[in-house]
Formats: sequence, structure tokens, C-alpha cells
Amino acid sequence: MRGILFIFGGLLVVGVLVFFIYKNYANPFKLMFYTQTVQGKSFDKVIEELSDSLNKSGLKLIRVLPLSKALKARGVEDFPNYSMVLACDVEGKKELLLKVPFLSNLIPCSLAVYDNKEGGVSITALKETLFIHQYKPQLSEEDIKLIKDTYAKLREVIKGVAK
Repeated sequence: MRGILFIFGGLLVVGVLVFFIYKNYANPFKLMFYTQTVQGKSFDKVIEELSDSLNKSGLKLIRVLPLSKALKARGVEDFPNYSMVLACDVEGKKELLLKVPFLSNLIPCSLAVYDNKEGGVSITALKETLFIHQYKPQLSEEDIKLIKDTYAKLREVIKGVAK
């Protein structure tokens, strides 16, 4: 009887572990993107706070591209609020991009800010880990540190705006 309970307990632990890994890591969206939802703030307020926080943190706002306004000007009337925020104008980006031009997907950082279906505003950014893994042979330790530090700071800014 104890043997059966031991096997059942082991299978239960393995099942919970597999579920946890699937729920948190097997979802391609969660692997590729970091998203925070902001409740209780308007879309415009989120853009304003995000812009201010990026500048204060040293991640320097480059530009806000109001995609929804451009689409509405072209006749798409029911498109929700959606803007791209370009930031992370960090020292060392020129050398990094000359070495690995494809990393322009990471530096400068591109944030999607949009009204979500639950009534809040979402802020979504790429995760840097898969890009670092893919291009690691071409990157120095300093390059990797620049990318990781930039994205750690970016996530802190996003979390701060989401509070």
C-alpha cells in the first residue's frame, strides 16, 4: 500500500511540475513578451507616465508612435487606443547594432501600449533572453550585460507605471 501511495505521490508531483512549466514557460507569448496591465489609469495617462519614467530612468524616450490615430485618420474608426513607444537610447547601442544589426529589435526598445479587452491598458515589451541566446557567439560579455541591464531597468519602469 505504501508503495502505491509513494508512486501516486511521485506522479502527482511530476504532474504539478509539468503543469507549472507549461503554464509559465511553454506559452510562446510568455517566452517572447513581458506584459503588465495597468488598471485605473487612462490610456493617455499611461503614455505620459511611461514617457516620464523612461526619461527619469535613463532609458530616454525616442518617440511615441500613435498607431490608432494614424489608422483612424485612414478611416478605421473602431480601432482601440494603440501606440508604439520607442525608448532605450542607451550608450553603447551604436557599437552593438554595428556588430549585430538584427538586435535593432531590442535596442532601441519598442513597447506596445494598448487598451486591452479587460478594460485596462497593457504595456508589452520583448524579452531579451532568446535574442541573447541566438546571437551569443557574436556578443561580448559587455554587450550581453548592456542588453540585460537595459531590459531589467525597462521592466522596472513598466512595473512602476502599472502600480
